[in-house]
Amino acid sequence: ITDFRTAGRSNPIMSPLAKALSDEDVKNIAAYLNAQAPKPGAAKSKDTLELGKQIWRGGIASKNVPACAGCHSPNGAGIPAQYPRLAGQHQDYTVTELTAFRGGTRSNSPQMTTIADRLSDKEIKAVADYIAGLK
Repeated sequence: ITDFRTAGRSNPIMSPLAKALSDEDVKNIAAYLNAQAPKPGAAKSKDTLELGKQIWRGGIASKNVPACAGCHSPNGAGIPAQYPRLAGQHQDYTVTELTAFRGGTRSNSPQMTTIADRLSDKEIKAVADYIAGLK
């Protein structure tokens, strides 16, 4: 929500709504969302699962792409207050966000902008699918 309230993230629907929220509203929404049990997605494509696993665990050395697990932890639990949990995140959301980083429409994480810029559409889809299968 904070990203939508600042220049770091723009969305024609969310930005006006988020900007209208008070700091206390944001804290209350965050507390509510934090209390919800995750409903993880599941990997969809066996064809790209191995590529996604490779990117998650080892990155892509030839493109200077680090392993996702280095920041988001091997099981995708993230590192609270530094790197978000990604395990079980739905593919479409992850693809959208990585594509937004790559295209510059999401700019709140310079390191993710740099990393996403080095990923092809196929690689983004593969790692998004792998993430969805993490528990």
